[in-house]
Amino acid sequence: MSNNPPRTGGYSDRPDLDDDAAQSTDYDGGLRAAAEGGRVAMFRGTGGTPGNGSGRGGRQADVDSPFLGLFDERTGAPVERPISGVPISAAPASGPPRAPEDLRAPKRIAPPRAPITEGVRTNGAGSRPALGAGPAAERAVRQPSRPVGRIADDRRVADERRVVDDRRVADDRRQAARPIDGGTAGTPAKSARTAPGRDLVPPARRTSPPPPRPPRIQSPPPARGRKTPLDRVDKPRYKDRSAAVDLAITEIAGHLTFTTNTVTAWYWLPEVRWAFRPDAEREALLSAISEQYAGLAGFRLHLRRTTRPFPADQWARVVDGNTPHPLPPVPHAPSWSDHLVAAQKHLLSINHAEGQTYLGIAFARRTLGDTFMERIGSMFKRGVADAERRRMARTVEQFDEVLGAFGMRGRRVTAFELEWLLYRSVALGMAPPVGITTLEGGWDRGDLLALTEQIERYRTPYGSTVKLVNRNSGEERHVAVLTVGRMEPLEIPERHEPWLHFHERLPWPMEISSRIDILGPGDSFRNLEHRLRLIRSQQADYSEHGIDAPPELERLAKRALTIGDEISTGLPVDSSRAHGWHRVAVSGRTREECLERARRVTQMYSREMRLALQHPKNQDWLAREFIPGEPLANTGYVRRMPVKLFAAALPQAASTVGDRRGDLIGRTAGTSRRPVFLDLHFPMEVRERSGLAVFVAEPGGGKSTLMGALGYLASRRGVQVTLLDPSGPLARLCSMPELAPFSRVLNLTGSEQGTLAPYALIPTPQRGHYAAGPAGDREFEIAVSNARAERRMLVQDICMMLVPPQVAREASTATMLRHAVRQVPAEESSTLEDVIRALRDTGDHDALELGNLLLDTAEMPLAMLFFGSPPAHLLGADAALTVITMAGLRLPDLKIEREYWSAEEALALPMLHTAHRLAVRRCYGGDMSQRKLVGLDEAHFMEGWRSGRSFLVRLARDSRKWNLAALVASQNPKDILGLDVQNLVSTVFVGRIAEDSEIAAEALRLLRVPTDVGYEQTLAALSQVDTASSARLGFREFVMRDVDGRVQKVRVDVSYVQDLLRYLDTTPGGVPTGGTVGGEVVDLHDDDPEDDR
Repeated sequence: MSNNPPRTGGYSDRPDLDDDAAQSTDYDGGLRAAAEGGRVAMFRGTGGTPGNGSGRGGRQADVDSPFLGLFDERTGAPVERPISGVPISAAPASGPPRAPEDLRAPKRIAPPRAPITEGVRTNGAGSRPALGAGPAAERAVRQPSRPVGRIADDRRVADERRVVDDRRVADDRRQAARPIDGGTAGTPAKSARTAPGRDLVPPARRTSPPPPRPPRIQSPPPARGRKTPLDRVDKPRYKDRSAAVDLAITEIAGHLTFTTNTVTAWYWLPEVRWAFRPDAEREALLSAISEQYAGLAGFRLHLRRTTRPFPADQWARVVDGNTPHPLPPVPHAPSWSDHLVAAQKHLLSINHAEGQTYLGIAFARRTLGDTFMERIGSMFKRGVADAERRRMARTVEQFDEVLGAFGMRGRRVTAFELEWLLYRSVALGMAPPVGITTLEGGWDRGDLLALTEQIERYRTPYGSTVKLVNRNSGEERHVAVLTVGRMEPLEIPERHEPWLHFHERLPWPMEISSRIDILGPGDSFRNLEHRLRLIRSQQADYSEHGIDAPPELERLAKRALTIGDEISTGLPVDSSRAHGWHRVAVSGRTREECLERARRVTQMYSREMRLALQHPKNQDWLAREFIPGEPLANTGYVRRMPVKLFAAALPQAASTVGDRRGDLIGRTAGTSRRPVFLDLHFPMEVRERSGLAVFVAEPGGGKSTLMGALGYLASRRGVQVTLLDPSGPLARLCSMPELAPFSRVLNLTGSEQGTLAPYALIPTPQRGHYAAGPAGDREFEIAVSNARAERRMLVQDICMMLVPPQVAREASTATMLRHAVRQVPAEESSTLEDVIRALRDTGDHDALELGNLLLDTAEMPLAMLFFGSPPAHLLGADAALTVITMAGLRLPDLKIEREYWSAEEALALPMLHTAHRLAVRRCYGGDMSQRKLVGLDEAHFMEGWRSGRSFLVRLARDSRKWNLAALVASQNPKDILGLDVQNLVSTVFVGRIAEDSEIAAEALRLLRVPTDVGYEQTLAALSQVDTASSARLGFREFVMRDVDGRVQKVRVDVSYVQDLLRYLDTTPGGVPTGGTVGGEVVDLHDDDPEDDR
């Protein structure tokens, strides 16, 4: 019988059928079918009689329809058996018909839906198979019968039998004694292979229990090279719209960006300190950077300088986190939260931005094969091939080694930094994105849409700006791109600032983009030879026509010969050249504002840097140069220079000073504008350094006002603050509404007797402040002995100040005082009366006269402060702010001899000494780890006496252990330098010093800045007044050195605190009229008031 193959097609959605079983049907005689999913099956009715192998004598019916599965078979309909024991199978769609032997492959038996009692087909005698038939025959007997019409055909059985071991199949063939075919009445069973020449007989009922259901085994995948019916079905073709990506970048992987032709590795360059740095250090830095650039010869670099708005909210959270116990709120006064909000608004209004520098190195020219493999890989979400990545990894490691050394100290950019750079490059000058993800991983071409689709560009063919519009927020900005033109030779660092950092002096942020080709010695020499041949050719043309050549040609030829000699004989760093295109992007809210800013930038560079900035056409193309991966707009305005001159551009130069966890006190006033924060306890708690801060300036320089502002800011944070202000203006701080309930003023001129008793000013050490054990006991005993010795020294100095200067000069006076003080116990309970009594008890006439002189001094009202015992609870520990003043007291002039001082001036000197002790006495009475601040003004009076010098030295040494921020103000830096505590000074503020160059040089020594190199004029130029104006100067400037050794020029600005400047105003006449701002530390906001980014 010929088996015509059934026609199949479509897909099966029945879950219990394998792919192969669902795509083919075998029929063993009935006209029942299940046409799955529109599958077309051919039904062949046999109609023959048993024993007729051909089936020609009976009825045959061919039905070709996909709808036969809609009709169910009638119950009890007779089922015809196949003519032979071999079922009619579907032949392949192509090729010759399959022989019956092909069905002998091992098959997997699919489990039936329900156990069915099976019969066993017997031979002609009606007997069962022989017992010796073996397990194969038994397994054949136990094959479950299948339901009528179920699509479990012999082709499926054949596929399932392929996974059975060949040995088992061979055993089955040998042990099968007779044909096996079981089934129930009306239910056809699975056909089995029979021995040749055996006939099939009717089955007999089986009485044994059914076997357990075998586990379902998935059919194996089709053989390699053999197409399944699914593969032969025509698949629909989808024409999806491709993503309109407006970037040349095709993929981002880590710190690498891929374009069609190149691969670029991006690095982040940290900021470097430039201002107030010795020239030797600057030259070493530029030399190191030059060598790094020379090491990148043969590559094209992309140098990008962008900005990031200062994160005022993050700073506020840090400050609030470092302030565990701020002052409680007061009704009708700004609270701590209001104080932080005002500071954040001030930061945003002044437009503080932080610069960020990125360097990209285009190091690989991709081949056609690499690009093709990337296209293929993108279909499978793989991107760049692994072989290409491994090939690039070796080059990237070399870049890491070159850029990570001293000089640039570059590192690979993170995913967040690279995404930020792309956003800022696409949206020049616009508000920064707020939804930058922190996800690590690559970007494929479709993901790059997120960088460009929200920014719309509008330009005109000959427009001078490019308009950018954010379609989400509606923000509109106009951008003008300037390019660096002709430039004169620059002397860096001797005379000029870095020429790609100079623009940050202006109060609005700008973007920098430089494309540089680094040429090695060989390329540089070939390029120079080409230029020299052009010059000689032009000279020959002039000579041929009998015309004198311009002298410029001869000068250029001589210059080329000189440079060629340097290239051929010098080091690689001297012979390397940088050919670059340098762009500056200026933005504004309107076109007019943008063009005005561009004009100011051009004018500033032309006037101060001798460098021409041009405003070319094709602004849109120039703006696209800022985007990584984009090509050059044109090759015009190329600047050819030595690598050293390009290294001197130094866009990563910074003017950062202070810390990021303290109070806002102003901004830098150097080559860039950065906010300045100062936490006076940062040196002790983080850097483990001394807490001594020094303020030096001439009268009117702003020392007292700055000290008062720092005291106010510290007291708001809950720090125990004690300020000594002899003149008295700082006492007005205690009347501010937010500080009044927590403040106290101590006016020494009207205080009680014994307030300044010298014995009580030095506290006795407490045993709990030292470690336990013998070592702690020893340390405690030494501290007690030192305190007693310090009391004796202080008492002797106070007595010498109280007696007339003629008596103090006699040698016997010091001897008698020393003996008398030794007789008195050096405890806190002792008084000066005990010293006078000891002088009288000696019986010496001179000692008796000395004691009488001291008693005569005690009759003066101010002198009563030194005699007697101090009152109880003189300095309460509960006050957050305590201000000690000597209002109305006239301080002496130290340049005048003491004989010419008045009685009031003579008493002012011991009062200042003891007042300084009294201010520090409060700090030593509490917990050692508690934050404390003490501000001492007029400290230059302490330097001339032994007790004063020992006091300042002890204050500097104990500040770290006691967590004490000590602010010492003086008019002369020699007072601090003479104490040999310069190594213990953590923070320095130097104001205007214009009268004496020697004092300015000493101040520079305090700043650890080189002298005799021009910085003396910088100190004299601080807080300069406009002589053409009659208005008061609204700010004060200082040169500040922080605990990390960074030195910058700063402008103090605490105007964000409501009414603080009015309370701190020390200028006679109070707040002026006419709209002029009073005070010494306010910033008049000469910046543009707009909220730029």
